[in-house]
Amino acid sequence: MNRHSSPCLWGAVAQSSPAPCDRYKHTCCAHSNHVYLLGGREKSILSDFWRYNVVSNEWTELDCGSDDAPDELEEHTMVLHQGVLYVFGGMIDSAYTDEKTPLWLYDIDKEQWMHLQGKDSKSAVPVNRKGHSAVVFGDAMHVYGGYIDMKGSSQEFWTFNFG
Repeated sequence: MNRHSSPCLWGAVAQSSPAPCDRYKHTCCAHSNHVYLLGGREKSILSDFWRYNVVSNEWTELDCGSDDAPDELEEHTMVLHQGVLYVFGGMIDSAYTDEKTPLWLYDIDKEQWMHLQGKDSKSAVPVNRKGHSAVVFGDAMHVYGGYIDMKGSSQEFWTFNFG
């Protein structure tokens, strides 16, 4: 493809209120006619959750206040598998993060959060991290790298089977 002769494919989208605030270090994921946006940072870390309808050009703030919803997150990932959003990592580093598996599920149809507890499992689970990448391939989420609290950059590679 010739870059000089192709049309510009970018276009600004006008937004009306309500809409998310300015932010960075957030994550987005698309499903059907919607884009889901979670957390990130403005002047401080955010814990809000939004759904954008690409057809009607409308934002809706979703509930992220249940005990099973994630706390404030930044530099986390979010992937989609069979109508469920999987959010991994991004917690504020503290001693508390060692006791909590950084994986949450959001069932889109039920509009319900679930925190997946894995520390009681006999198998190893990844620790909290930021700035990693995650993709879905087949029936699994693959997580690579990231920054792990005091350890620094990581080349760890983990697979979460959706089951």
